[in-house]
Amino acid sequence: MIRSKKVMVVLMAIMVLFAAAGLWAGGQTESAARELPPGPEFDSETIPEDQGEVKPVDVVPEEPMKIAVLGLENNPFWVPVKQGTLDAAEELADHNTQVDWIVPPGDKHTADVFGKAIETALVQDYDAIATIAGDSGIVPYINKAVEKGVPVATFNVETSTENKRLFFVGADLYKQGLRAGEVMVDQLDGKGKVAVMTGLFSVEGHEQRRLGFLDSLEENAPDIEVVGQVETKDQNDTAYNQTTDFLNANPDLSGLYVAAGGQIGAGRALQDAGKVDQVTMICYDYIPETMEMVKEGVISGTIGQNPYAQGHDPAIRLFNYLVAGEVPPAGKLLTYSKFVNQDNIDEVNY
Repeated sequence: MIRSKKVMVVLMAIMVLFAAAGLWAGGQTESAARELPPGPEFDSETIPEDQGEVKPVDVVPEEPMKIAVLGLENNPFWVPVKQGTLDAAEELADHNTQVDWIVPPGDKHTADVFGKAIETALVQDYDAIATIAGDSGIVPYINKAVEKGVPVATFNVETSTENKRLFFVGADLYKQGLRAGEVMVDQLDGKGKVAVMTGLFSVEGHEQRRLGFLDSLEENAPDIEVVGQVETKDQNDTAYNQTTDFLNANPDLSGLYVAAGGQIGAGRALQDAGKVDQVTMICYDYIPETMEMVKEGVISGTIGQNPYAQGHDPAIRLFNYLVAGEVPPAGKLLTYSKFVNQDNIDEVNY
């Protein structure tokens, strides 16, 4: 009898140790229990024809699932992004899956904000995470989540540092910058003074647009002078004041490039200074205020990036991957990026 009790104690101790190591009941950890196929190559890219319209597969998981979409709401650009996520949540509600739009405290793109948000999502047992990936500091957080069996998608901006994310949804921001530079050179006939405004120098996506623009000027119009470069922090009031300062310091300013948020404030500053006819302004996004300024001639042109798809598609594709092993067609799912001015504004929906 004593020997039997000792045996039972030993067996129970072994079971506890195995359970703690995640090796009991099948010999695998909880994170490894979900067998998923490998994702596409990190740098592979395509422009999906179903962007903004991708549908969930006809599968209803037995156990409820949760997907976290980590975004921002610091300027009007994020309104259609959020709407895309809310629509995805409605689509997946019938598939026993909850999708949550989450704005982390901090109000900026950087890893100190979104890394903590990923950690929180893991603690809250989300099955998948979509996140902004503004700089390389977020790589360890992404990799940690994936290693725990939680697939991660990125959207809007992402670091060029390779990591274990499944896919990215957004524009090729460097090429957007090149395109903006080409337009500016054409509009200014290769000469003049240009001011450059970005969102944050620390956000790699913003930098890609800024550097693409500058590279385009250097290659195509070395006589154009860049009189200054500032960060708006994506705020319209900041951009208004900075534009006013540029105009006061450079009465002959002929070009203004806004690489991220703040374009509405910059446009209003041009209007208030009476400089609309003198300054060519190039910016991004099809938000209603921007498009109205394009119609009025305040903004010479703007480049889109399908924000709705950026909010909608990551959640749907993550669901399809989890429940059906459906691998996205490429590592980078590039969104449409059309340049719009007064001549073709009626050709786009916004």
